Amino acid sequence: MKIWIPAASLAVLLTACGGSDTASTTPRTKTMALTVQGAEHAPSEYTRLLQSIYIGFFGRPADALGLQFWSKIFSERNLPLTAPELIAAYANNAELRTTLDAFAASQEFGDLYVNNHASFINALYLNAFNRNAEAAGIEFWSSLLDSKQLMPAQVVLSIVGGAQNDDAVVVAKKIEAATLFTSLLDTSGKILAYDGARVNSAVRTLLSTITAGTDMAAFRAEIDAFIATMEDIPGPFPAVSYYAGYHYLQDVTGNAPLYAANYTYGVGGVAQPASSGKLSFGQQSQTIGFSRVGTDFIYDAPVIASAGIGGGTLPAVSMLCQSVATPDGSASKSTDVLVARSATQLVDAAALANQTFTVYRENCVKGGSNLKSISFDAQGNGTFPSGSGVLTLNPVVVTRLLNGQVLPDLSTGKFLVFSAYRYQRADQSTGYVIVQHLGNQKTGVTEGALAIWSQE
Repeated sequence: MKIWIPAASLAVLLTACGGSDTASTTPRTKTMALTVQGAEHAPSEYTRLLQSIYIGFFGRPADALGLQFWSKIFSERNLPLTAPELIAAYANNAELRTTLDAFAASQEFGDLYVNNHASFINALYLNAFNRNAEAAGIEFWSSLLDSKQLMPAQVVLSIVGGAQNDDAVVVAKKIEAATLFTSLLDTSGKILAYDGARVNSAVRTLLSTITAGTDMAAFRAEIDAFIATMEDIPGPFPAVSYYAGYHYLQDVTGNAPLYAANYTYGVGGVAQPASSGKLSFGQQSQTIGFSRVGTDFIYDAPVIASAGIGGGTLPAVSMLCQSVATPDGSASKSTDVLVARSATQLVDAAALANQTFTVYRENCVKGGSNLKSISFDAQGNGTFPSGSGVLTLNPVVVTRLLNGQVLPDLSTGKFLVFSAYRYQRADQSTGYVIVQHLGNQKTGVTEGALAIWSQE
């Protein structure tokens, strides 16, 4: 992501992660080499550190203008040159904190992660080491974030800078590749071409192929080839759409999405009669293929069935079913529900005024709920008719539910939570959907159910 950031604007700085769309498109290497008056280090001395920050936060090389901008900021503010020094100074240096926290406040960071510390830690391991994190690492770092003993920037620096063994080799090679990549953006066309979700995702995938045994001299040819194709119009890279994912065994408390997911697909979109792409999903990220025939999406294993809501180029909401061992044997369960980031999560009962939901899906098929429908009147009062009567909740309670409060399910003894979203249909009309999660109010549950209420 690249946006224009006036050097003197601290407020805009907090939303930035990269360089500029409107600044001069020619590299200013001479400026980079000069020490800013009063600074201890020249901007160019921060290259390796900033590339490690980009790798940790975004899994990709810095763009040329972003590297130039941040190098100047780090130099002007006399920030340390190494990750350990940055970590040590973070708590007591407000200017340093503001600078580092800006990466976590960026739109790109918001697209790549959800507000779940465990999935964030796993994503950092993938960014830095090209592998999923071990359970002990997730628990250790998540607990520090949960307790606010560390902030995301400190964790990024600690994980990337504290790598050992093969992990240290991999991240060092990724930083070497990133530094080379940015240095090769030596024309205005290349600088402008390295911009946007598509190319960011593609170069992230390129760096994900690096291993401890990668021959970096040979890998330069892959970087050269990648950069050579960036200026092609409309470009060779697949489109990418970001989603937030729920899992049926996640803790119902708060009912926030558990992980980030994404679809990548051909530039022309997923259009009839058939097209294909990749879906990356799960807290322990996995990537599977998918194809579309007509209006149906077909996914590779382990997904055995699916259902989509609001289908345009891609569904606004995807329900993915897998084979799950149950006391009665194996069964197809709705293990994951993905909601497009373009959908708006609703946190106030008034946003659901006059909406009725009559279609219920669980385990990728319609039907099966104890409730007959869910509806809201003009004031946001919710009505939930079921076989045992009608439950009515006032707008205050509905708002609490939309913000994560659990509702005891008297028929099962478990807990029920709802997340509501508004999205745009393919015909430009507005649709609404509710993700319903039934489960135990604790982490590590052994059973649960994800369902979707929609308006079809």
